[in-house]
This record gives sequence, structure tokens and C-alpha cells, in this order.
Amino acid sequence: MKKTMLFVLSALALTSTATAASVRDTICQDGVFNAGVKSDSAPFGFIDENGTQVGFDVDIVKEITKDLTAYCKKPVRLVMKTVTGSNRIPFVQNGTVDLAAATATITYARLDVVDFSNPYFVDGVRMLVPTGSEVKALRDLNGKAVGTVQGTTGENIVKTQAKTAKVTSFQQYTDAFTALQQGRIQAIVTDSTILLGLKVGAPDPKKWSVVGPFLSQEPYGLIMKQSDSPWRNFVNESLSRMASDGTYRKITSKWFGSASKYDLPGLKTTMTVPAVFPVRR
Repeated sequence: MKKTMLFVLSALALTSTATAASVRDTICQDGVFNAGVKSDSAPFGFIDENGTQVGFDVDIVKEITKDLTAYCKKPVRLVMKTVTGSNRIPFVQNGTVDLAAATATITYARLDVVDFSNPYFVDGVRMLVPTGSEVKALRDLNGKAVGTVQGTTGENIVKTQAKTAKVTSFQQYTDAFTALQQGRIQAIVTDSTILLGLKVGAPDPKKWSVVGPFLSQEPYGLIMKQSDSPWRNFVNESLSRMASDGTYRKITSKWFGSASKYDLPGLKTTMTVPAVFPVRR
């Protein structure tokens, strides 16, 4: 009897797993796409002077929404929910958001718990310091008060490679920058484009400098739940469409082009992004 019961329970579990609806199909059914984006990471996700959530990642999820509307054959409403470096993965895992576009580097450790899209942006970790600071390289952080953000690769780099640095890990980048402005820390370590956003948004940008060599290569991916191939493939096809029809180039030019205030010479572009893998239907 026990063996029979175990077999039945196992069969039911397998059936439940096999028939679980893809996030893609749930979005079509409900007509709502919940996307996690940041509010403190200009120019990827931030609140503008009108109180609107805008940015590079915001434009990416808006394009995915267009493709969802076409696929579902009915209007799909985009709902943006604010995420941070520390909660973006849990929010995807527990279903608070269907996808997180949140400056997330694809790492093997993260791939143990979530899936990622193909890379859609590549950056690298650098440092933001007061202009004229003696901090020029990672080794200069030893013995100094340094700020970073919880759950980021920058946090891991400074803790493992500048071992005598006095590290404070903040919840948000804006909190770290406030600490830098107040002199409570002497540098912020994270991705260069995020540092640029903090500098540009300051009352006097000339007081701050992004310095040092790139300390890493950070390929960003859109975060999704594990083991949902239909949804992951759909997102990758949407990125491929953006790359193929010029939309991605327009979004990149808007936020990082020479006419943008976020223009950053030397941005890491050693990978072609977003990766294009056409899928035949």
C-alpha cells in the first residue's frame, strides 16, 4: 500500500510540474506583465523630475510588452514594480514580478537559483570618488571607508580584493552617494554606468570622478524563474527583434549616445549585445 501511495504521489507531482503554465501564458491570460525595475540606478531605472519611472531598462521592458501584446493577440498592460539589488532575485522567485530588468550580472551562482536572458548590456566595475582623490586603483581602497550596494558583484569584488577596506553595503545607490557626499565613505564601487548616473545627477558633477581600470566584465541579463523555457525563449526572441530592427540601437543611443548626458567613453563593448539568436517558427 505504501509503495502504491508513493507511486501515485510521485506521478501527481510529475504531472503538476509538466502542466505548470508558463509565465508567458499566464501573462496572456491575465493581460498584465509585472516587470521589476530599479528606481535608484540612472540611467537604467530611475524617477525623473516628473515622478515617472524611466531609463534604459524601462524602455527594454516596454518593448517586451509590445511583443507580448502581439503574441497574446490582446492588449497587455505593463506594471512596473521597484526592485533593489538585494530583492530582485527573491521577487522573481516568489512571483512578485514576471521578470526583473535590474542591472543584474549573469553569474554562475545566480544561475543556480534563477534563469537569465541572453546578455543585453555589458559594463564593468569601477570607482566613484571626489575629484582629486588619491584613490586611483582598487589597492588604494585598503584601510579606507568604501560604499557599495547589497547583493551586487561590486560588493563581492571590494570585499574579496581590498580585504582591509571598511565596507558598508547600502540598500540603494542613492544612499551610498549620500554617504560619499557627507564624507562618511571615500569611494563607491559598482558598475561604471551606475556611477556615471550618480555623478551626472549631482548638483555639481565636476566634484565627482569615475576612476580606475575596469575591475570586471559585467554582462547584464533579464532575470526570470528557472525551468520556464517558453518564457525565456520569448524574452530572448524579443531582444533579438530589438537588435534586428534597430530598436535596441535607438534605446542605447537615447541613454548612452554622445548626445546623452550619460555618455561614457570607454564603455565595455567586447560582446555583441543583445545577442541575436533567430528562432524559426
